[in-house]
Amino acid sequence: MLEPTEGRRLTALGSTYTTKADGAATGGAYWLVEEEFWGDSTPLHTHTGAEEAFYVVSGRAGVWMDGAETEAGPGAFLLVPRGTPHALRRLGDDAVRMLTVVSPAGMEHFFEAVVRAGEEELLADPERLVALAAEHGTEIVGDYPG
Repeated sequence: MLEPTEGRRLTALGSTYTTKADGAATGGAYWLVEEEFWGDSTPLHTHTGAEEAFYVVSGRAGVWMDGAETEAGPGAFLLVPRGTPHALRRLGDDAVRMLTVVSPAGMEHFFEAVVRAGEEELLADPERLVALAAEHGTEIVGDYPG
């Protein structure tokens, strides 16, 4: 059991992730995090080998998927099948708090690699960030649509 403030925290690419269960704890089945998305938007991207699911706890996000944007507020649930292009955009001034599940586990290693490499350096060299994402099963397709 973890108390509300417990779990390994890392901040990368517009979100702070508090891990509640990682691949080591779940036998590789999934990664569960409390995510605080405070950035403006994510790029349009796909995960080649994992499903991703979000349950919005607070805040509002624009979600681009299936060629259109929908709004997700508290209580909304979003399932992103592997290979599906998607992106998030924060709506309003407040951070979007979500429970995020990625199955199978492994995406946590991408964010750890971003922290190790230095986020500012990666953002200054987009090709390097795209290559690092690809090494971890994420294909960056482009900017947030619209």
